[in-house]
Amino acid sequence: MGEFPAATSFPIRVHQKHRGFTLIEIMVVMVIIGIVATTATLVISGNQERRALENEARKLIAVLQLVQDEAVFQNLEIGVRLEREGYHFRGLDEANLAWVELPQQYLRPREFPEWLELEFDGLDRGLEIRTLDPDQELDFFPQLLFFSSGESTPFQLSLKHKADRRVHYTLTSDGLNGIAFEEAVDA
Repeated sequence: MGEFPAATSFPIRVHQKHRGFTLIEIMVVMVIIGIVATTATLVISGNQERRALENEARKLIAVLQLVQDEAVFQNLEIGVRLEREGYHFRGLDEANLAWVELPQQYLRPREFPEWLELEFDGLDRGLEIRTLDPDQELDFFPQLLFFSSGESTPFQLSLKHKADRRVHYTLTSDGLNGIAFEEAVDA
């Protein structure tokens, strides 16, 4: 019968050296990971401020567009009073020549977040209206008017974040063509 082939021998390496990572290599990788994590955190936090500002600007334009539509649908002049802390609305009662509170929930007074800064040329002034009673004091002087014809007073509002004033959103209207929304970044 046949013979079995001779057993093959494999060389055995007794002194094989296992090489791992050195402490320096591990520390360099950790530093790189730390730098990447820090950069990502800074970028994300900066984007959060920008997103919050954009949300506030979009909320304001949406409310102003609703006010413009409401003025047309209700055949009513609606005034907007902007202040550093927020804004509120009133309707003009033409029979009494007085500004009255409006019942619609979305026309309730609103406050700006503490970090928001509003720039508006007419922030410290208001439109005056004569009253039938000269002794009557008015407590509401709107800076913006939305007319029942669909027109409004022209305006330009800028919203900025107090912590990062480079990015701002501008709402403008020429009084005839609706409200435009624009993002601007200063270098």
